[in-house]
Amino acid sequence: MTATDNPETKAGGFLPGDIEVVWSRLLSIMDEAAATMIRTAYSITIRESKDLAVVVFDRHGRALAESAIASPSFIGTLPRTLDAFLAEYPAADWREGDLVITNDPWIGSGHLQDITMAAPILAGRALVGFVAISAHGPDIGGALYSALSREIFEEGLRIPVTRYARRGRRDPLVKRFITSNVRVPDKVIGDLEGMAACCRRASRQVLELAGEYGEERYEGIAGEIVTRSTRAVRAAIEAAPRGTWTSEVTAAGFDEELAIRCRVTLDGEGVAVDYEGTAPAQPLGINVPYCYTYAHTVYPLKCVFGPAIPNNHGTAAPFTVAAPEGSILNPAFPAAVSARHLTGQFLSAAVLLALAEALPERVIAESGVPRPQVVFSGATAPGARFVEHIFVSSGVGAGHGNDGPHALCYPTNTSNTPVEIMESLTPLVVERKEIRAGSGGAGARRGGCGQVFTVRNGGETPIRLSVLADLTHRGARGLAGGEAGAPAAFAVDGRPIADKAVLDLPPGSVLRIDAAGGGGFGPPAERPTPLARADRQGERLPGGES
Repeated sequence: MTATDNPETKAGGFLPGDIEVVWSRLLSIMDEAAATMIRTAYSITIRESKDLAVVVFDRHGRALAESAIASPSFIGTLPRTLDAFLAEYPAADWREGDLVITNDPWIGSGHLQDITMAAPILAGRALVGFVAISAHGPDIGGALYSALSREIFEEGLRIPVTRYARRGRRDPLVKRFITSNVRVPDKVIGDLEGMAACCRRASRQVLELAGEYGEERYEGIAGEIVTRSTRAVRAAIEAAPRGTWTSEVTAAGFDEELAIRCRVTLDGEGVAVDYEGTAPAQPLGINVPYCYTYAHTVYPLKCVFGPAIPNNHGTAAPFTVAAPEGSILNPAFPAAVSARHLTGQFLSAAVLLALAEALPERVIAESGVPRPQVVFSGATAPGARFVEHIFVSSGVGAGHGNDGPHALCYPTNTSNTPVEIMESLTPLVVERKEIRAGSGGAGARRGGCGQVFTVRNGGETPIRLSVLADLTHRGARGLAGGEAGAPAAFAVDGRPIADKAVLDLPPGSVLRIDAAGGGGFGPPAERPTPLARADRQGERLPGGES
């Protein structure tokens, strides 16, 4: 008996339990694909920090499921990248074994360091869907990855929408122009081949799943996943107060603070966010292409209105985002955008602070964002280069019913690089890595603490160091009477350095990073005395819960 013969079959040709089964299987397939990428990656940003995302799309280009290990920036940007791929190569032109790539910041994830790859899912000549992956590689050439670039041309190799492979065969010219422009070509190509393996595995498993259900039935289930997700998010929006609320946060910038102004409107059916009045585009590399602005605006909205729903096209459908052209959140080509996260990651705070009056129990105080990132470049032996990116974790803001967790890479979902890995690949020696006691803002609920991280150049030659950070000019804001967290700070051999800098770290010199703490929630006087005493004494630090 077929699905359409069964009296329990619903409209669209699928059974009542099909949606849960298929959705769960798709999520599992994405997680397995991400694990394939992690196991085969050459760079520690992917293998250890897990700075990637894998998403499966239906044949219409709608996202259906993503890997649990996924940075919010990729979640929001991957669908737009696939749209750009399809504009260049229409769906009818894709064949089994095709791989298309780009790292163009305006259609990718906002800067050159992330490469996106997509592959078709084909049953013969019938298109079932696509799988795509974005990942942060070790190097893309140009000047060392930093916030100090003055235009996109200084930031490295910009790969247009290009076929990396056609019917399974790699294009040797594409490989050559990539390897000729990066410092660690074996790692870069190794990661691209890991991405290809990820796409291949996911494509085969999704094709098997669609084959089990039949392509028409599978497509009906896919559509229902999107429809039900949209319906659930809209229901949460409809239940929320209607109105318009505003906020303003500041980034340190370079010579002066930069204002990010946010207006959030709830009309019962959707949520509209507008950044009118935000600072203009800047002459250095902290500008944010719109794709990244969109991603880091939709992420906090999804957390508020649909936290339990796995991300897909439907969870983002009720949200619209506007950023003025020419602003720091929507710069024109060829603006410098390499360190776009130093501005873009403030958007979660801007959105949540705007919603604090309307939905105080669903938001958190500002977190110690952006979390510090450092890039080390040098040689381990003559002719042997290394370029390694290290993430340091900050404290997360407290909420209505919870203390802020300590030392997380919010809102990016990346992991710290293990000390042993860092020391095995470079001459660096980590001297200290611990919770920065007392850095979380006081409150009835305490903000999470950041990290203290100190590392010494244990080699015999200078190491080139790039610091990419912010939030040194103030602490993360508390909510509802909560106090601000401690700001970030950076020093070499005890002397303060800028939060956006490129310099040499001489042999024996020590870099110290004090990551920012999260803001507190509620008046500190309402915190139970034993917990307040423990906070002051630096106790209870292994976890982040009261």
